[in-house]
Formats: sequence, structure tokens, C-alpha cells
Amino acid sequence: MTEDIVLETQKVTKEFPGVVALDQVSLFLYKSEILGIVGENGAGKSTLIKIIGGVYKPTHGEIYLHGRKVELRSPQDSLSAGISIVYQELNLIPHLTVAENIFVNRLPRKNGFVQWKKLYADTEQILRANGMEGINPRDILSDLPIGLKQSVEIAKALSYNANVLLLDEPTSSLTEPEIENLFQIIRKLQEKRISIIYISHHLDEIFQICNRVHILRDGRTEDIMPIKEASEEKIVSKMVGRDIKSIYFKEAHPIGEVTLEVRGVKDDLLKVANLSLRKSEVLSIYGLLGSGRTELLKAIVGARKTHIDELRFKGRPVKIKAPIDAIKLGIVYSSEDRKGENLFFGNSVWKNITYSAIQTGQFVRFGFIGRKDEHDKAGRYFNKLNVKAPTMEMDVYNLSGGNQQKVCLAKALINEPEVLLLDEPTRGIDVGAKLEIYRLISDLAKEGKSIIFVSSELPEVIGCSDRVYSMANGRITQEFVGDAINEENILKYCLKKNAAEATAL
Repeated sequence: MTEDIVLETQKVTKEFPGVVALDQVSLFLYKSEILGIVGENGAGKSTLIKIIGGVYKPTHGEIYLHGRKVELRSPQDSLSAGISIVYQELNLIPHLTVAENIFVNRLPRKNGFVQWKKLYADTEQILRANGMEGINPRDILSDLPIGLKQSVEIAKALSYNANVLLLDEPTSSLTEPEIENLFQIIRKLQEKRISIIYISHHLDEIFQICNRVHILRDGRTEDIMPIKEASEEKIVSKMVGRDIKSIYFKEAHPIGEVTLEVRGVKDDLLKVANLSLRKSEVLSIYGLLGSGRTELLKAIVGARKTHIDELRFKGRPVKIKAPIDAIKLGIVYSSEDRKGENLFFGNSVWKNITYSAIQTGQFVRFGFIGRKDEHDKAGRYFNKLNVKAPTMEMDVYNLSGGNQQKVCLAKALINEPEVLLLDEPTRGIDVGAKLEIYRLISDLAKEGKSIIFVSSELPEVIGCSDRVYSMANGRITQEFVGDAINEENILKYCLKKNAAEATAL
């Protein structure tokens, strides 16, 4: 099958000052193949695709296309060679049309004027050829849902006549129906003999869409295997360098009395009758997109204007008007949007960790902030959560996704809360970092913390929880305990449009 190899890297190495990001990685991609690349954050995935995409020049090693050695000195070189990359952060212009985005900087012109009719016709042809008939070339990009924006980015990549397509975490912001639509597009591209490299933290997607999987660890190739010979446990153990008996972690421990009670949550979306959380309990809330999970957590901590009939903390009624009130009580919310709401890029790791603590008066004496105390306490949580960074002075922006998430958790824990509301704490991070967070959640529960855990990944909800609420249309539709915590039960009640007040199953 050597003649069917479209793309090959031979012993590619990339060195940065003091760091070997890639160490003799050899990869090959067949015609019409979908090759999955997996690895922890920092394993070298991004460096590898940036070398193939012409962003980085390898320190050592060679790249071959269709058996011919090539030098890809720039992204334009890669595009000219038939290689297109769709990065996780979409590179589109919101106020322009679909057609203008696809042909940005390449609009067809005649005598200096844009040929709009030709532009829309060429865009229509590209969209239809790649299974994207539902997109109108004249639509303004900002009016489209994220799933269609992703399709526009792929169409833009294919408009360069690419025969190799690299997709970097393409489903990170998509709903389940949007993911399925993306997979249909990918399969159609495969039928057209386009070869695809698919990078994802979601192993279920790798099994669903890929033919082979290439596993990276610490910048090296750990293994390459056909997907039919792989298993989730085998891939994870290769990624993290040790055997994994169970991906999810929950250690048995006693659960105490009710810590938090919420009754009568009402606004334009939420219609929650009752919610309770016990000491040392991990309570998960699972629902489909738009079910109201995030809105419910924000309502509890005063980050959303919502009427609540009664809120009781440790048996006594309390009023929470803003998140700062909740923090002072001992209830801390960690947002799902770490980039938009949780972290302050352009600031150091330790200042991010201590930000909310300073708002509540920690480290402040006679109007002055005790910087040494602040730095020392940040260091304790930096070490406790095993944040991988050379120094706490490093800009939090430069950390991997998993380590940014650890900083978010350190920022919550430095307030020494009794109740933690964790919204999607494992979103967009690698399996190794997820394992650390699962263990941390279990350890916190054993220490007596009460945790509400919101996740879009049903297996981790089932694997990490003592009790589960399902949500749909702003309502808690059912409560699950013990053996009733399973996929079939939970999904059934997430699809109910109307349900009576939840009862235990």
C-alpha cells in the first residue's frame, strides 16, 4: 500500500529553547483515510499539525507528499501543496457573508470590480459538492449557528483544492446533532478520496469516525493501531503511560446531612421546584444543550437574575444577590467558560488563582494587599492541583487547556468553600488531565466538600456521581440513585418536555 500513502513525516523533530516538543515522529496517511491523532495536552499534537501546515519548520526530519519530499516553509506552501487545516478557533469574519468568508482575499474580480454572481455560484458549487447544501452563500456568518460556521470553515479549506484536510478539535463547541452532521460531511469527503487527520480529546469520536489512531506521548509516537484493534482503555493507558482500570474515579465515602436546599427557581427558562445537596456528595446535573443546567447554577450563586422562593445553606435561610455573596458564605461557582468568565489572560497564574479571594478581603490588611501571603497561598494550591508550568509568574494564556482548568479550580478552592458548583470542569481537556480532575473531585468529597457537577459527557456523569438529576426545558425531570444511574434512564428523562416534580429512581 506504499503507493497509497498521501502524506508522510519521517522522524520529524521540533525543538524550542529548552524544550523538545516533537521527537522523531513518523506519521503516514493513506488516500481516503481518516487518521485520528490523540495525546494529552503537551503531547505534541498541535506542534505536529503546525509543521504539516507550514507554520513551524522542523528542526530535523522530512515531509513527503505523494512520495515526493517537500519543504513547507509557510502556510501558503501547505495550501499550494493541497494541505488545509481547520483549527479549533475558527478563522472567520462575522460581518461578511458565507461566500466572502470562503473566498476571503481571493474574491473574483473583473476590471477591479467584484464579480458577485460568480462568487455566489462558485460558493454554491463548493457547498453542494461537500454535502453542505443547507447553507446559503449570501447568509451573514454571524447569523449562523456554530455548527454551520464550522462547515463554512471546512468549505473554505476545501476551496483550495485540498486533498489532505487536518481537523483540530472540530467538535469542541458543537451540539450532538451538529456533530452528526459534521461526521456526515467527513464521510462524504472520504468517499471523494480526501485524506483526513482528525485530532480530538473525545475518544468516542475517534472510534466513531477514524480508521486508525496515532498516539502521542511527551512528543513521541507511543503507538499506531487500526481502530478495530483499539480499545478506550488501551488508548488511555498509552497516552498517560500507565494502565487504567477505570477512566472514571469515585471512592466510596459516607454522605452527610443536607448542606444546600433550593426551592422554587423561576424565570423565563427555569422552573425548578426543588434541589438538594448533601455534605460530601457529588451530585451531577445532566441535560441536553439548552436544558438550563448552567442557568440553574448561575441562579443559585446570584449570577443570573432569577426568583428563588427559598435558599437554605446548612439549615438556615440565606439571600444571595451576587457571586461575591455566595463566596463569602462558602459557595463557589466555577464557570464552563474558562476563557470568557474564569481566567484573565495577560495576567500571571498566581494572580488568576487569587483574584476572587482578594475580592472577598483575603490578604487585605488596613487597605493593603499582603503580596507575600497572597503568593504563598497561591503556591499551595498551584502545587496541590499539580499545575504544570515552569513558574507561577507565567501568563495563564500560555498554559495548556488542562492546566488552565486546574488554575480555575485552584481559583475556586483558595476560597476554602464548603459547596462547589463545577460547570463542565473537564471540557476541552485531555484524558490525563480529566483523570486528575476526577480524582480531585472524589478527594474533595471525601474531605467533606459538597459538589454539584455539570457535564455534557454522560459516561463521566455516571462514573463520578453519587446522585444525578436530569434536566429538560428548565426543569429537573428526574432523580437517579444507585443502579438507576445509567444512560438509558437518564437520557429518557432528558428528552421529556414536561415532567412532574422529580422523584428518586
